[in-house]
Amino acid sequence: MNRKILVVDDEPLVLSAIDRALSKAGYEVKAVQDGNSCLEALSLGSFGLIIMDLHIPGSSATELAESVKARCPEAKFIFISGGHPPENGVPYIQKPFRINEIRKLVGSILGDTAQN
Repeated sequence: MNRKILVVDDEPLVLSAIDRALSKAGYEVKAVQDGNSCLEALSLGSFGLIIMDLHIPGSSATELAESVKARCPEAKFIFISGGHPPENGVPYIQKPFRINEIRKLVGSILGDTAQN
């Protein structure tokens, strides 16, 4: 199981909260604020999970997700947003959210029963 997680969100407080919570749970987390930084992080290694805001300034979430999948096809996704959920069946968490929601969903997706 790849316990490396890439978090992409333009809100520093959201990034910090997710990074801190998942790091404490034993995951290796890389947090970035934009699409270019996301793609740069992927050039340095693979991730088991990508947690991505649907609304990142200067980026289309759909195009960014397609680029991520091309570079890291084994990665799973969780989308987060204050807006409406995507219609593509990808796991989604509505902002504002509770950190326990993220931890539980991450554990479930990565097959880490200790986190559920």
